[in-house]
Amino acid sequence: MNEVTADWLTTSDDDDVLPPGSLSARLKHAQAHNLEWCAGWSADWQPDSPVATWICPTPPGFHEAGDVWGFWKSPEATIPIGPTTLLVRSDIVRAVGGYAALPQGEDYAYLVGVTSAARGALLPSVVYHYRKHAEQMTARPDYPAMELQARQFAWSHGQHLESLRRRACVR
Repeated sequence: MNEVTADWLTTSDDDDVLPPGSLSARLKHAQAHNLEWCAGWSADWQPDSPVATWICPTPPGFHEAGDVWGFWKSPEATIPIGPTTLLVRSDIVRAVGGYAALPQGEDYAYLVGVTSAARGALLPSVVYHYRKHAEQMTARPDYPAMELQARQFAWSHGQHLESLRRRACVR
């Protein structure tokens, strides 16, 4: 974040692809509705298989700060939105501290922080292509053990942010 000068940013892995118009569609929607983040669906590219769209648990539409976390029922459940589908105002990313310092799953805490801090929207369209392949981190034998720990960290992060939000509303 020390090097980012743009007002908006998104993340992407080096072997994944943003479909044509992905950035502009999210940016235009966010700006037209005075939002601080905009996301969409992702589609998996698998060798010798058709592209499969992942429909996340969060429904399309507008979401107030904190709403998205409520669609993540437990650390073991599917995450509420694909973190790499987020296009976010840079100042929001700075405010929530960016990615957690974890060896994997660092984007889960990022997702929870961004969507807990700011109002945004989920578009019902694919904005990110995730390429599945044998060499990726998720294919490693030690991946499942670390994955649950990263999910538990991010899910607890969401619980704590929700607790703070409720306390602020009571005052």
